[in-house]
Amino acid sequence: MIQPLRATRETWRVDWFDVDLPIPFGSMFILPTCIYVIHRHTGMLVGHEFIRELDQRRAEVLIHRLFQERGIPDEVQIPDLEEWDESVWQGLSREYHCEVQLVDNDRSETDAPQQEAVRQRLDSMIAGSAQTLLASLGPKIIAQGLVQALRHVRSIDKKRALLAKALELAEDLPEALVELADLELQDGDVDAAAEKFAKAAADSAGFHTPGESSCYIRALHGQLLTAWQRGDLLQAVQMGEHLLQRNPVDHPGVRFLVPLLQLLSGQIDEAQDFFSWYQETYPNDLEDPGFQFGWALSLADRDEEKAAVGKYRRGMIQNLYLAPLLLDVPEPAPDIWQHNDRGDIQYAVDFLNSFGAIWDRDAAAVRFLREVYTEATPFLDQLIALRRKMAEFQDHRYEPKHRENWQQLIEQEQTLVRSWA
Repeated sequence: MIQPLRATRETWRVDWFDVDLPIPFGSMFILPTCIYVIHRHTGMLVGHEFIRELDQRRAEVLIHRLFQERGIPDEVQIPDLEEWDESVWQGLSREYHCEVQLVDNDRSETDAPQQEAVRQRLDSMIAGSAQTLLASLGPKIIAQGLVQALRHVRSIDKKRALLAKALELAEDLPEALVELADLELQDGDVDAAAEKFAKAAADSAGFHTPGESSCYIRALHGQLLTAWQRGDLLQAVQMGEHLLQRNPVDHPGVRFLVPLLQLLSGQIDEAQDFFSWYQETYPNDLEDPGFQFGWALSLADRDEEKAAVGKYRRGMIQNLYLAPLLLDVPEPAPDIWQHNDRGDIQYAVDFLNSFGAIWDRDAAAVRFLREVYTEATPFLDQLIALRRKMAEFQDHRYEPKHRENWQQLIEQEQTLVRSWA
């Protein structure tokens, strides 16, 4: 249908704001972000959507929908946010033959009254239901739902807002304290993190069920990490031992950390005792390469060189980068196939940064590791070549017998490992 020409230029403005009212989202609660579109000059609301957090894809979908429902304006003004991809808006402009302008996110004094009126209107859409939910469910249930939502948002600011609201509704909620302490630890605020981990542990101890990965276990693990970050290795070891007593299943993997902390702090005899206890307590456990290296060093210190060679070999099989980085020799390329993330180069770099000093200060330990690595090089070269072949096989090529051929490669690797380890 032929439409009359518009007498005036039509301009839309895209904007957003965060809502401070919890609303249900599946089995959890969120503090939604509202993306809305208004007529630039009249302030009339064109459309809106409540979402978990500010997201370019959701903003793009909203604009597409409004173009279909309301027609295409002459111009769309979109906030110029650093995290948004400008090419997406350029594509939108080409597709709809509409001018797209990226504008500063600062609100002018002229626009402020319009935008405030729109926000109050949108806010009121959910205010009533939010108050009803608060009255019917109670603040603690909603606070716990807000904490659950953390795993479903990417923005650190949004995570902090969720936690602040949760703690406003339920003061000292252990789940929220643990998550907030984690964020503060990531930011390097160790003292604040330690305080919150301690508070969460004290408040959640009575609710811990043995064998479960509870808030209490996470808080104790956080206390271990903060003690380590402060350089209080003895306190970190004590916390790790306490954790293993309270949670023998060891969801956080503390059993792999305690003896390395002992070696780092010079508690050689205690580390040797721990390895002996571990062998009896955790038979057929998964193999952590850094743990195997620490065990090998401990065995070599006791002149049990044959057993030490075996542990070093197990560690080298699990991570092909650890030994080269500790010995400062060229390491394999990072693009080879690995069984899990314990085998990648980032694990080895993190281990070197955390525990490399154990070898750096012990010339005999480095010399023994170098001998084992030199002797192992022919085998490791074969393993690297095979795992590179496995990585290449995992591309997107068409292979009718992909499953059978992949199983053959797995069997070849297992046979090679058994022949050596």
